[in-house]
Amino acid sequence: MAIARRAFLAGLGGAAAGLGLGRLSHLFPLPSPLTTPAWSPGAEKAVASTCMLCPARCGIVGRVVDGSLVRIDGNPLHPVSRGGLCPKGRAGIQLLYHPARLTGPVERVGPPGSDEFRLVSWDDALARVSSALSSLRDEGRAGTVGVLAGHTTGLMGELLDRFERVYGCARLEREDYDDGGGQVMAHTLGRAVAPSFDFERSDLVLSFGAALSESWWSPPQSARARDVDRGPRWLQVDTRLSRTAVASDEFFPLRPGSFGALALAIAYVMLKEGLYDDVFVGHHVSHFEDWKDGAGETRPGYRSLILRHGSPEGISGVTGLPVERIVQLAKTFGRAERPVAVWDQAASWREGGMADALAIHALNVLRGRIGRAGGVFAEPRLPVPGLTDAPPEEAGPRAPWPAPDGDTDKLELLFLYASNPVASRPKPERVMKTLAGVPLVVSFSPFLDETARHAHLVLPEHTYLERWQDAPAPRTVPYPVWGVVQPIVPPLHDTRSTGDVLLDLASRVGGDVAAALSGASMEELVRERGEHLASVRRGGTFVREFRRDELSELEARGWWLPHGQSPGAFWASTSETGGWFDPHIEEAGPLNLSQRRDGRVALFPPEARGPIEQALPGRVLGVLPRPGSGTAEEEGAQDGDGTLLLNPYRVMTMTSGGTALMPWLLERVGVLNGEGWEAWVEINPRTGEELGVASGQMVRVASDHGSFVARLRYFRGAQPGVVNAPYGLHSAVTGWGALDAANPLAAAGDRRDPASGLPDWYSTRVRVEPV
Repeated sequence: MAIARRAFLAGLGGAAAGLGLGRLSHLFPLPSPLTTPAWSPGAEKAVASTCMLCPARCGIVGRVVDGSLVRIDGNPLHPVSRGGLCPKGRAGIQLLYHPARLTGPVERVGPPGSDEFRLVSWDDALARVSSALSSLRDEGRAGTVGVLAGHTTGLMGELLDRFERVYGCARLEREDYDDGGGQVMAHTLGRAVAPSFDFERSDLVLSFGAALSESWWSPPQSARARDVDRGPRWLQVDTRLSRTAVASDEFFPLRPGSFGALALAIAYVMLKEGLYDDVFVGHHVSHFEDWKDGAGETRPGYRSLILRHGSPEGISGVTGLPVERIVQLAKTFGRAERPVAVWDQAASWREGGMADALAIHALNVLRGRIGRAGGVFAEPRLPVPGLTDAPPEEAGPRAPWPAPDGDTDKLELLFLYASNPVASRPKPERVMKTLAGVPLVVSFSPFLDETARHAHLVLPEHTYLERWQDAPAPRTVPYPVWGVVQPIVPPLHDTRSTGDVLLDLASRVGGDVAAALSGASMEELVRERGEHLASVRRGGTFVREFRRDELSELEARGWWLPHGQSPGAFWASTSETGGWFDPHIEEAGPLNLSQRRDGRVALFPPEARGPIEQALPGRVLGVLPRPGSGTAEEEGAQDGDGTLLLNPYRVMTMTSGGTALMPWLLERVGVLNGEGWEAWVEINPRTGEELGVASGQMVRVASDHGSFVARLRYFRGAQPGVVNAPYGLHSAVTGWGALDAANPLAAAGDRRDPASGLPDWYSTRVRVEPV
């Protein structure tokens, strides 16, 4: 499955030429400048913006020479990234000048999945879409229109929501890699908001598999905390030797599927040794002690269950960690002044994953780290008016797509925004079959990716380096940050901002849709939001570090320094520096944070335990097998049948569907093992010897759900009995347009945790066989 660099570039160039979309206007990274005797250097400028290649939303500064973007650097004024920029951000220049970009709107003239498209005008394309929208609404079939979107926040996310609600679209799920944080907060605080983490004021961060230095929500947030004076210690509990584990102060290798078990053992030691905040727990926590249910029956509380089942001696065999290391870890966390525990999809995307996430977050509750410096806060809200007429939780649930029962498959028009489900879903055949049944599929992809090739129309969007948008900081950042996305260079091709296209379509449809989404462009909407921030009497535009600390200290004392600028001048300053922020984190007690009836923070309340116990009978808190229940299983070890546990993971350079297009990133995908240009899987050398497979050979990894092909690599950082499989490399290996043979999600399947509805990618057993 390897592909040569020359063949990769030639193939992309040939594909673009074959489309009849015009000659290639740019090569990598830029054409050589023409230097004649009459040549003189032109204007040079630096433009601040925000990177949109992953959820981190780092600040960037583009260097533009003679009208061409020649370099992308980190913005030192951005309060989260502070000048840092990962390889993806720097490689954005290759996305802008990529030869396979669509030069204008196209319609498919060949079979689904082919590269047979022809150029059409924007007027013809928009007329076709708006006519379909108007007809479906007039006929009372607005619910047969759906929008499938990837991770989308800020104005663009609100604009999609607004369009869905006003038009009456079917509400399809968002491809957002939800880690269950909102459900955890709903169970503990009665608020369905994501948790944010105050790393900078913590003195100990305990990560349960969270890829803090790689593909977490905000890697710069964790990197910045490590850079400050007397920053926190970082302890990484993980199932593989990841880049984050290597960068941590101490690494605790754990068997897959045992994150929650370890959290209960840590709680056991803390309870036994009195290393928890008994005042906080006594005054502000419910369901810690035994209680009586509505029928008058006594139910065991969190303390009783932990002390009965969570001893390190019993859990050591489940986790693979020696008892001494479990006790050491628990005492370290319990004795820290401001510790915080964090997780991500590696813990929550499995059967029982919600129980694991609740068990991990319970450590924060035991230490009283809710709403306190260095602890866990509710996701901050930006002080700006929204476009939507109702908060998301009041808009009704979103339906899975494609739906198991087929209800949401009966669409007549489907929009795809920042979404490539043929590549990102575990069942690509099913996605393609569903797409084939939709009369009109419209993609906004700038490229003919795997899914765009199944669309009837592709209305290519500007890259983030050419368009207006906004970029709120990730939900894990504990204070509000609003980044500006603005054109660093003018659009290179006949592309358009998807936000402007939606506004245009709304105007063409007319009626209440036009009234709700008319009279503005994305540039105007971003500017209006920026000018509004001039009046909020808090925070300010991005500033140097000394001024950031000064702002934070003043606001902590109840002061705010007026900027003395008109809204227009304030907006000019905001766009010049890259955005607005408010560094002050308002500490709040449970009475201010909890929206539960009793005003307390709950530990595994009945509404959480019920679905977990129903889905996982015979387990303690949904985590530990009860003695004699017959459910004990060492999930990280072979069961004697030759199968391994599949462990999919994301690498830093491939966290976004479009980044596989960038040769700079493909050159070195695997940071620890030096892999590049092709998909691979990792197994422990001992496991490889037992299976009779050698490092370097091609293997097929197969489960009951599907299979994929990749190159096998021995890796001592892999657990015995486990196969680690990075995902996101499909386009680099097989090329767009082919059914992907290198997608690990094909083997992971499309199962979901019945208690949470989150994907179950980490419970799949597979066979590894030579090809």
